[in-house]
Amino acid sequence: MKPKLDYSDGFPVKRRRCPTCIYRKDLAWNLAKLEDDVRDEHIGFAGFRICHDGNDACCRGFWDHHRDEFAAGQIAQRLNLICWKP
Repeated sequence: MKPKLDYSDGFPVKRRRCPTCIYRKDLAWNLAKLEDDVRDEHIGFAGFRICHDGNDACCRGFWDHHRDEFAAGQIAQRLNLICWKP
């Protein structure tokens, strides 16, 4: 079941990377495979990665790497509607 995010204050993004972030440099996971789960062949990303640690916001690592590659990230930046979550 997908977590439901609260968009009432803007687009939720984690303020910091969690200690187990999939974007840590020392992680041996196949990051390309994980990104392909939300990648769209035509427009960058059709969605975004939700932080697996809190399930209440966009993953900070994903945001840092791909904020300009998905529609919600572009819109949130342009309208200054980013809601930083602890």
